[in-house]
Amino acid sequence: MSAPPPKTLIETVTHFVKSLPRLGQPEADSSSNGIPETIRLASRSPSKRSRVLLQLSLPDNQRREVELQDAEIYLGRSERACQIPLAADSISHIHASIRRVAPPLPLPRWIYGILGWDPARYLLKDEESTNGVYRGQRRVKQTLLSHGSQITLGPVRDPQSVRIRVVSPPSWSLYVFRGFWGLCAVITLGAGGWVAQEWGKISVDPEVLQTVVRGPLVVLAGDGQTQLRRTPSDNYRALTGLSDFGDVLPAVVVAAEDHRFYSHWGVDVVGILRASVVNLRSGSVRQGGSSITQQLARTILRDYTGTDNSLGRKLREAVAALKLETRYSKDDLLRVYLNNVYLGNGIYGFESAARFYFGVSAADLDLSQAATLASILPAPNVFNPVDDFNLALQGRDRVLERLSELRRFDDDEIRRARRSRLQLNPELQEATSTLAPYFYNAVLAELTALLGQDLASEGNFVVETTLNMGLQTAAEASLVQAVEQSGSQFGFDQGALVTLDGRTGQVLALVGGTDYRLSSFNRVTQAHRQPGSTFKVFAYAAALESGIPWAQFYECSPLNWGGQTFRGCRGSGGGMDIAQGLILSENVIALRLAQQVGLEQVMATARRMGIQSPLQPYPATVLGAMEVNLLELTGAYGVLADRGIHHRPHTIRRILDSSDCGTPSNWSTCRPIYPARGEDPAQPQVALSPGIAGSLTGVLQRAVQFGTGQAAYLGQGEAGKTGTTDSNKDLWFVGYLPDPAWVTGVWLGNDDATPTQGGSGLAAQVWGNYMRRIRG
Repeated sequence: MSAPPPKTLIETVTHFVKSLPRLGQPEADSSSNGIPETIRLASRSPSKRSRVLLQLSLPDNQRREVELQDAEIYLGRSERACQIPLAADSISHIHASIRRVAPPLPLPRWIYGILGWDPARYLLKDEESTNGVYRGQRRVKQTLLSHGSQITLGPVRDPQSVRIRVVSPPSWSLYVFRGFWGLCAVITLGAGGWVAQEWGKISVDPEVLQTVVRGPLVVLAGDGQTQLRRTPSDNYRALTGLSDFGDVLPAVVVAAEDHRFYSHWGVDVVGILRASVVNLRSGSVRQGGSSITQQLARTILRDYTGTDNSLGRKLREAVAALKLETRYSKDDLLRVYLNNVYLGNGIYGFESAARFYFGVSAADLDLSQAATLASILPAPNVFNPVDDFNLALQGRDRVLERLSELRRFDDDEIRRARRSRLQLNPELQEATSTLAPYFYNAVLAELTALLGQDLASEGNFVVETTLNMGLQTAAEASLVQAVEQSGSQFGFDQGALVTLDGRTGQVLALVGGTDYRLSSFNRVTQAHRQPGSTFKVFAYAAALESGIPWAQFYECSPLNWGGQTFRGCRGSGGGMDIAQGLILSENVIALRLAQQVGLEQVMATARRMGIQSPLQPYPATVLGAMEVNLLELTGAYGVLADRGIHHRPHTIRRILDSSDCGTPSNWSTCRPIYPARGEDPAQPQVALSPGIAGSLTGVLQRAVQFGTGQAAYLGQGEAGKTGTTDSNKDLWFVGYLPDPAWVTGVWLGNDDATPTQGGSGLAAQVWGNYMRRIRG
């Protein structure tokens, strides 16, 4: 009979206290030996990671679960002394205890979590019981509880013993941790097997170091015969000992290229990781991770490493570097490197470079000169003082800054080197005469883009280009004449001109300035300027694609768009059709056209036709407010010259490996590197339909005959468009002939973007004079 319910407050409290279980001991479930179905011995709710379950198998096939967490508990027959009472004949009064054990190391809990191991481990200890504790078949004094453990309290074969199975599943992080290291082990074993296989393919016998093929970079004009740069011959000098290079140069080169050279085994893992981070952050290749030994392997073991710009070549370089390091001392490897590395202008080795660039031996180089030579290494065809003296100075200063960071020289010595005048060999200019230097500069940039910086820096290439020497000579003369005759009168001192074959994308002539000796800045490829009205052609192309006819009529009144007011037509207050608007280059007509078509469609058309510079869908962009370079703009007009097909503008027709020739004196027997079989350097793509391209050409022919481009008129079916920016800062004309489909772009202006007093008719006049020279 149950007790009557409490009636007073005191009786209620007393009844509640009596109903609470004894501290640390759960309420018994009368269903089986005082053990509940599932009990928790914990001071707080358990986390999934630290959850430990004991699955108890009792006599008479009774099964229960106990969940542990923070408590210290005892197991035995005593209901008063034990938190887990076990009524079995083989169990002692207090048979065993379970206690939490401290982690092996005083680490934060989250670190153990990453490792997938819970520091909250439990230890089961035999409390001097009569029948003992068994793990498996072995009696133990104590044992750690782990997932899957099988423990018996009492003799293993006694039916009155209690059997315990521990359930403590590992966390997901443990599986990830084990999987990661398992994957690493598989990768390591696979890499080890691959390295072992490759190891046998490499010969690093001493004669290998003496058989380096030293060929210059030969750049040929489109005729396949004319060399654009004359390179010195029979000037190679090798030194027999590292000490012969002096104390300064080796220290500077090691600091600049591989300051851990004397501490790694051929591959600088730290350097590779650093370069990877820098390149990922910048979104481009800013640093290389190749060690000096890897660079040497690439030079002397070229047959093994290959010449492709790929991950496979990098891995082969690493294997070759490791094998070289096992055979030769660091000093020997550095000596061979200093004797054989390519330093531009057909020069191999620092002794030859020191005499060529400065007229002294390597041992006599001062810190400023040594830093200059070391700065050439990343891109010898670009960073040398012959091609760009100012760029060479900047490279020297970067190397000196690196020396300061590494504390390799005194700060005063580095400061004096930075403030020293760099005096080149007086005979250098005569020894390195270059034809079409701006075109040559563009070829070197394209070579690096095609092969990668590492491979392009090695030399041993014959580059067949697209240059037409007759057109180049006429282009240079036309541009220089225009600047000399009209520049002072109309306030401009620079210009640029480029001619493409519209049907192939080949650059036939390129003049990036009036005098390369005074300024090597290439205004065809490097200068980004606002194109003015030459950009309008993309709006008209987009309109024709949208179905708008040439007879579409628009008002000439001022237009307010995007918070900006644009003036109306210059020569009419009423209106005109879009054909007349293009012929007379009326801004407001092009804007109303673009407003109807949509700015995004205009931008998409420009990109499809070859504009790669960033474009924003603003109204002013239609009028040429976003900057482009002359090469891409001229290439975009090539789409019209070839009836809708875009060809990538390019200067390189073919690249041959001059270190791999059937007959060394015959370049035609050398192995081709680029283009690959079936690869078209022009990468032709349909940008417009032939009908739209032909229709635009027809109106642009009228623009030359009757409109703003009349100064370019020849009477040979020429078509083109003028362009002028605010304050006449940029004067443009881009035009083309129907046959041959030569497309030529002209720009006149000032490098500092100061206004001129001229107009786009001057650029059209340069175009016309140039065409008369080449057409006769």
